[in-house]
Amino acid sequence: MDGITPDDGHQLVNGRYRLVEVIGQGGMGTVWRGHDEMLGREVAIKEVTLSPDLDDDERAELSALALQEARATARLNHPGIITIHDVIDDGVPIIVMELLHGRPLADILKEEVRLPYRRVAEIGAATLEALREAHAAGVVHRDLKPANILISERRIVITDFGVAQRVGERAEEPGDVTGTPAFMAPEQAENAAASPTADLWALGATLFNATEGRPPYEGPDYATVLLTLLTQDPPAPVRAGPLAPLITALLRRDPERRPSAEQAAERLAEILRGEPGGATDTAAAERPANVPAITEKPATPSPPKSAVPVRPSAGDPVRRAARPVQPPSPGPRPAPARTGTHRPSPPTVKPGRVAGIAVLVILGFTVLYLGTHAGSTGSPAAAPSAVPSDPLDGLPSGFPQPTPSQPPDDVPPDEDFAVTALSPDGDLVAFSGDSGVVRLYDTATHKLRRSWKTPRSGEGVTALTFSPDGRTVAASSDEGVDLWTVTTRKKRKFSQLNDAIGALGFSPDGRTLTALGAGGRIGVWTVSTGKYASSAIPLAGSLTVCTSMAVSSSGHEVACGYYDGNMGGMLVWDVEKHKRRASWPGAETAEGVAFSPDGKTLAFPDSEDDSLQLWNIASHRMTAELDASHMPSGMAFSPDGKRLAVPSYGPSTGEDTVDIWKLPGGEKATTLRRIDTPKTLAFSRDGATLVTADGDEGALWKVRSHKQLASWTK
Repeated sequence: MDGITPDDGHQLVNGRYRLVEVIGQGGMGTVWRGHDEMLGREVAIKEVTLSPDLDDDERAELSALALQEARATARLNHPGIITIHDVIDDGVPIIVMELLHGRPLADILKEEVRLPYRRVAEIGAATLEALREAHAAGVVHRDLKPANILISERRIVITDFGVAQRVGERAEEPGDVTGTPAFMAPEQAENAAASPTADLWALGATLFNATEGRPPYEGPDYATVLLTLLTQDPPAPVRAGPLAPLITALLRRDPERRPSAEQAAERLAEILRGEPGGATDTAAAERPANVPAITEKPATPSPPKSAVPVRPSAGDPVRRAARPVQPPSPGPRPAPARTGTHRPSPPTVKPGRVAGIAVLVILGFTVLYLGTHAGSTGSPAAAPSAVPSDPLDGLPSGFPQPTPSQPPDDVPPDEDFAVTALSPDGDLVAFSGDSGVVRLYDTATHKLRRSWKTPRSGEGVTALTFSPDGRTVAASSDEGVDLWTVTTRKKRKFSQLNDAIGALGFSPDGRTLTALGAGGRIGVWTVSTGKYASSAIPLAGSLTVCTSMAVSSSGHEVACGYYDGNMGGMLVWDVEKHKRRASWPGAETAEGVAFSPDGKTLAFPDSEDDSLQLWNIASHRMTAELDASHMPSGMAFSPDGKRLAVPSYGPSTGEDTVDIWKLPGGEKATTLRRIDTPKTLAFSRDGATLVTADGDEGALWKVRSHKQLASWTK
């Protein structure tokens, strides 16, 4: 008999398995709920679909491969891997397996969007345990993703429900690509040999999806996702809590630099136990004695390959021959490319129809080293590195640790702390000032992680900001803006704005960067291309300058506190519409100004009233007025807009403080003492910590307890 042709839904397959109803169907095959008449149990029966375009030899070849892989998978015995009861050759492969009752993780995420990090850690630990069992048997999954992880009341099981949609196309190119682009490893997209490290990437991508509410790579079509995967690093997780370092390490482009399955399992166990190694502070001194340090393998760049498959849907798995693709047609541009250790050349299209005989993957597994490497665990050992470091420690990008004998980057020692910025995930704090040196510190370990010198003619840094994904630091000076890719130190320079820049801001999607200069000139750059657009605020009089400046969180508005030598004022300018949105002439605002996170409120001091005023920009009405003992040069709203941190100076006590006010009411919530008057402030994403920079010192504070967590000085 050639496949299943049920009669009234009650046909017996192989004289034993009765078909009851179809419970799943797709390009890869049909899954039935069935009944094992011999043992009296429910089973799932999967008939693999072969393309009608195949000739007899191709059908026989694919059927043999499918049966071989199914039998290899059947040898796996683990509660986290679906159990195969029987494999039948009935003209087409038929696989009988256990019938599971539960929901795919993908369906759960469709409803809940994202899950708490501890629940994600539980899912990750169970999935990893099953992967380790498969790897030890020489089997690699190659299509791990939320759709292939079934969550039941008692078990978390890797399955293949909803796996690939097409098989049986002829191959013009040697080799095949298997996987789902949003979750596959870069080397897998390049058609590298199956390896457990690719499964670890897929696990990292799955954990990223579960914590962030989206996969690490997205796009309008399959080609865009594949091109982005092959040319750009994944974004840093921002909602993963203590899982973030592990996820980032698993998503390293170079497979040799990913942690092993054993190391990842140790870290997940630490997180679930709530031990220090699983939290953000993972310094070696605090690691439990029974938990081994994770050793990063030396990076060994692989030669680039250009074979990339093309397929209509980015979310569907691939089962077709490798094929070059052309870059996507004009449309939404992917995020700017980042340099990695494993980056191929952009692929180009080759004319002609491309078809291929697919690698047929049953149950989502592919046999690794079948018939070879007997006894191999299939799990890469962590090779010793010339400079041992924990790839999960501290920074998401695994920066090299500086040593006392060799300061990083050989920057001069005259750093200062006049301006500051916090990375979106709170892991990094940046400081700079008159010296022009930008330094990045780890907020958990307090160690210096990286530093740069602005390539300008002795100009200091006037403003700092991180891109929304935390990958880029922008620093302005009187001569322009310098951008650094945090992990690679790759530099870019935007010099078109010929003005003394005092404020910077990325758009929420990170695609544009807006700068405002003292002369009222506005520059907007498209970050990926460097395309530049300029405009200007029409300030009255040649002597009028912006003495305080701010860019809104949207990048669509800028604020200028101006002064012409006699009087001053404040105005908000719409960058897109090139018109004034609001103004307060006569206000003495020679110092600070800040937009609320939603861009609806502007805070600035008025020296005539010795007050700090908050104004609704749209209605032009004051919403709060706070006491101000002096004109603060730096203010910061908390990310939720419910707090405002303001530097203060008590003339009667001579004490410098930072007052934190509740909004919208304007009550003082707390005061941070024993601190020099900061020039700039920055809240962490959760509002729990505050960074201050006073020119000579930078400090990190716990807001609720008033505790100084760290300080950095010249």
